[in-house]
Amino acid sequence: MLPEGWKSEKLGDLCTLNPKCPHIQSASLTSFISMDGVSNDAKISRVTLHHFKKEKNGFSYFQEHDILVAKITPCFENGKGGYLDKLPTSHGFGSTEFHVLRPSPNADGKFIYYITTSERFRTLGEMNMQGSAGQKRVPKNFIERFSIATPPLPEQKKIAAILSTWDHAIEGTEKLLANSQQQKKALMQQLLTGKKRLPGFTGEWIWKRSKEIFKSISIKNNPSTSELLSVTQDQGVIPRSALERRVVMPDGSVQGYKLVNPGNFIISLRSFQGGLEYSYYRGLVSPAYTVLDNKIEIENEFYKFYFKSYDFIGHLAVATIGIRDGKQISYEDFSFIKLPYPPVPEQKAIAAVLSTADEEITALESDLSRLRQEKKALMQQLLTGKRRVKVD
Repeated sequence: MLPEGWKSEKLGDLCTLNPKCPHIQSASLTSFISMDGVSNDAKISRVTLHHFKKEKNGFSYFQEHDILVAKITPCFENGKGGYLDKLPTSHGFGSTEFHVLRPSPNADGKFIYYITTSERFRTLGEMNMQGSAGQKRVPKNFIERFSIATPPLPEQKKIAAILSTWDHAIEGTEKLLANSQQQKKALMQQLLTGKKRLPGFTGEWIWKRSKEIFKSISIKNNPSTSELLSVTQDQGVIPRSALERRVVMPDGSVQGYKLVNPGNFIISLRSFQGGLEYSYYRGLVSPAYTVLDNKIEIENEFYKFYFKSYDFIGHLAVATIGIRDGKQISYEDFSFIKLPYPPVPEQKAIAAVLSTADEEITALESDLSRLRQEKKALMQQLLTGKRRVKVD
């Protein structure tokens, strides 16, 4: 049942879809947006300028306040598109893989934009894609026939303004997160190489071969009830039960599996693409992995950060030339790489600074996730009229 004053309408009645390009003067300066110029959260991330020497019939044509929606999979599923709030020129061209929606006078462009980012629009669009596997596209007639509940124009504008407030909060948090991540990278580059020293620490650092600091261990024949661990590049070493994606559990005995204790490092099967992984957990990993324990006193967190630094990954790349995708670094490869070994108190101090940076990043990521969930819930309520807004 529709809310009072709302109507059921099709997008094709509220928008002109893929408007034709009018005659444009030769060499006119125009905006251009490629598929790479839109992000996966339906935002325009880059607009370039071109002097087109002739009309570009092979491109999508748009003006300010139009809405872009990606046609092709997986761009559509990822939410690529955006609202053309402001352009450097009055008109422009884009990839042919965009649908362009131009709102009519009785529809608010920003309101229509939020409709195209809604979960219902994206889900039904995926279900109605046409074409062969890998080249499926959202057809024009799906968008034209897509039915929505529309409030009066003033209410459309108010709903769009409320959701825009959430967008601004999300964008602001994204910028803070990006800044914090960049600052952490700079700190890692400076602190983990000794280029920048913390107050109270002086003197030259010692650099040791990896084999002087770490040893390869292989403790097998552990209880079959032990936790099985997964080695990931994005989450480190975690229990397999904590993985969101489906994992293949081993058949039969795990007696050949290696024991990992908290504080151990693991040379992962894709270690040549990044740093070594650190474990906070006790459990078992496949015998294909190399488990490392420290031979001398260290601050584990210092090396956890160092093994993810550009400095270490650069040394790793030199030491592992010729290793192919799917092959891991051997302990022999790793053992000759030189690692910094500052005094342990300095290791602890550096680890504490970087851990604080990590905590700030985690807090911002949590804020960002919360804001996105709040916006999603709010869209579900406002775009369906389940929650009404007051219009002045």
